[in-house]
Amino acid sequence: MGLRGEPTGAPIAFNADVVAVAKRDLRAGERLDGEGGYTVYGKLLPAATSLAAGALPLGLAHGLTLKHAVAAGAIVHWSDVDYDPHDAAVRFRREMEADGRR
Repeated sequence: MGLRGEPTGAPIAFNADVVAVAKRDLRAGERLDGEGGYTVYGKLLPAATSLAAGALPLGLAHGLTLKHAVAAGAIVHWSDVDYDPHDAAVRFRREMEADGRR
């Protein structure tokens, strides 16, 4: 910032996304533990690919319960988890996704 006279780390576009991927076979009813845990890891995808797949962002995976089994190595989708649509972070993310689809 000092050398270039501009802010750094400020996103100007939604180009990429880190999505949750099952570390092992996960059962319905299992609770995800998020980053650094035993259930999921992050995979970087182009934002358009993530949005088209309905992929769950890794940063929102912590504490969510699976509605469906997810095979090891498979992307976890929004439709695979129970989430609170009124949670501020979830609401913001879903709005961002809707804007990204336009």
